Amino acid sequence: MNNHENISDELLARYVADIATAEEIAAIQSWLKNAPENKKELAAFEMLWEKSAALKTRQVKVDTDAAWDKVRLKMTAKNPVIGDGNTDQGLAHETIIRQLPLKKQFSYKLWIAAAVSMVMMAFGWYVFQTQLNVPETLQVATTNNTTEATLPDGTQVFLNYNSKISYPENFSGDLRSVALQGEAFFDVKPDASHPFVIDANGTEVRVLGTSFNVKAYKKELVRVDVKTGKVRVSKAEQKIELVKGESVEVKDDTLRSLQTDLNIMGYRTQVFDFNAAHLGNIVNSLKDGYHADIRLANADLANCRLTIGFQKEPLDATLSVIAETLKLRLRKEGTTYWLDGNSCQ
Repeated sequence: MNNHENISDELLARYVADIATAEEIAAIQSWLKNAPENKKELAAFEMLWEKSAALKTRQVKVDTDAAWDKVRLKMTAKNPVIGDGNTDQGLAHETIIRQLPLKKQFSYKLWIAAAVSMVMMAFGWYVFQTQLNVPETLQVATTNNTTEATLPDGTQVFLNYNSKISYPENFSGDLRSVALQGEAFFDVKPDASHPFVIDANGTEVRVLGTSFNVKAYKKELVRVDVKTGKVRVSKAEQKIELVKGESVEVKDDTLRSLQTDLNIMGYRTQVFDFNAAHLGNIVNSLKDGYHADIRLANADLANCRLTIGFQKEPLDATLSVIAETLKLRLRKEGTTYWLDGNSCQ
């Protein structure tokens, strides 16, 4: 019953038995940080491990001397001694060869294997007995598309491309906890007594009721942009509270405030508003918002500035307006859009 992602039962056994190497301990600690439920699994594992420790001290005691005496009496009864009638004397001349029992050394590795088996059986029974009380985990995932989902508390979630959100079938306890991989816009249902908590690749985002965007792709920095309300972002020992129009980026264990960019939510709204923005930034926003391959043929074009807005316009029309405004040429090669022309300087 190895249900631990990337962590074997044998490794957990060595960890709780205090015989794990430094590298193995680091792997366990990393596993514990990946998801809150891993700490619960380890606690249950340790509890069952303590119970299984009784295996090491249980020994069957056998009185070998008493057992041998019984055997010898039976042998004597079947083969009486022929002599002068003195039974004790006959026994005195009897040659008795008895092999002393060898004390077997109980292999430590064998004990570990037995203990692990016992723990796994007990853990399996524990899971079987309690799984009916644990809400089923649901998931909504996207690949080359966006989608909307409504969580059990009424919270609305809009998922970007290649994203996944995991949440319980029913929220219970003090927190409404979900896990996000990728990017999503949240419109959280207000509930002051039950904060809404998002695990975004190890960064915690906690709110009561607000709307905001969370970007948490595996190979990118986690970013949070607040549209309404208040959000608290935590990583390790660092915490920061954001309000409407504020943003933060998480790098390692450092939180860095950013200039607000509501165009980052364009993938959901298809609304873009640029004010004296560099063309390079405009292209990046449109690439993310339309999930399209847009390139500048001349690197110097990235410094061109433009003030313009778009309201749910098709990509072709949007790029045509930009090209006409800056006197550029727009061409399409396959699925790639090119903006070509002279520098705006």
